[in-house]
Amino acid sequence: MTPTHPGPAPGLRPPLRPRVLYLEVRGPWPFPLYLLLPLFLWEWALLLALFVLRFRRRFSVPWRAVFALRGLPPTPLWEVEVDGVRVRGGVW
Repeated sequence: MTPTHPGPAPGLRPPLRPRVLYLEVRGPWPFPLYLLLPLFLWEWALLLALFVLRFRRRFSVPWRAVFALRGLPPTPLWEVEVDGVRVRGGVW
């Protein structure tokens, strides 16, 4: 029996999938340290800041810019290594 609805087209992702910003720290210790922040918290904080600024000054809210990280595939955004300690962050 084949399903009647195959789902989204290949390459398209649902717009509200759970996403997180992550920070990974690896050093001389035996295990990595991780800090995860759900992406929706970052988006809501950014929207709140934009609305506060909007009422103080007249400008439009850049909606596509606020939700730009949601469209990225799992991507490392930065990686720094100094004295054997590597810090990496990105969207997952």
